[in-house]
Amino acid sequence: MRFKFGAIPNSGDFIPDEQWKSLREPSPWLTQLVALPLGGMGFVISGMLWLGLTNLNYAQLESDSFLLTGLLLFVPLIVVHEFIHALAHPQLGLSTGSTIGFWPSKLLFYAHYDGERSCRRFVAILGMPLIMLTILPLMVSIATGLTNGFIAWISTWNALFACVDVFGIILLYIQVPPDAICRNQGWKTYWRQH
Repeated sequence: MRFKFGAIPNSGDFIPDEQWKSLREPSPWLTQLVALPLGGMGFVISGMLWLGLTNLNYAQLESDSFLLTGLLLFVPLIVVHEFIHALAHPQLGLSTGSTIGFWPSKLLFYAHYDGERSCRRFVAILGMPLIMLTILPLMVSIATGLTNGFIAWISTWNALFACVDVFGIILLYIQVPPDAICRNQGWKTYWRQH
């Protein structure tokens, strides 16, 4: 695994030819802008599920200041979020093909895999932090009856932070056959039939 401060790395050994199709996807800034409403919906739905399906009550959430918790959690939660993406990469993200980085000019944290993977695996990589940090804690709380305001806030904030991942999953489902092979060249995603 590598760490990078800057743009998502390009693959020196990957030159897309005619067998590769380009995913129609917006620029990083436009992607974040378009995905933000999805994050807002995720945040609201997650919060409603925590309040409606668990023993958590509004007073427990209110005691953990909403804005302060979000600000304090932002960077640590995003870092954990990106590491979970990397764990879903081949070799658990431990190969030199995995990069975790921050692209300051786009205000974008990322976990990038430099290699081919199936479209299904790509969807799993994109969805893993939402499953592990938002859905799983909620399901455990529902199943056990144990609640914690701090965990609920982490779960709910992560639903917001996963907005670009959810948008990416939607783009893949709309444009790419499930049995296709995907690969990235920097920000850009390409796919070909398997």
